Amino acid sequence: MVSGVTIRAKRVSAGIAGQILCMKLGFSRSRLTAIEKEYWKLSMEELQQIDAALDELIQTKARMEAVGTKYGWPGLAAVRSKS
Repeated sequence: MVSGVTIRAKRVSAGIAGQILCMKLGFSRSRLTAIEKEYWKLSMEELQQIDAALDELIQTKARMEAVGTKYGWPGLAAVRSKS
């Protein structure tokens, strides 16, 4: 079942910034925070739409990383370990 809490866990686990998801959805950052903390109760359809948008971002990120790997660019883990 999709909930605000599961959306946040999935987003954080995938390394997707909240601001990026907000831009895709046309939400303010404070609205996404309220949804993820379940201060706002949304319908299951609305939660599924947010989850679908997050899935698209996760898939796009994976494709971008695959292209980067193909051309010898360092992955995000390598970049983060240098900081």
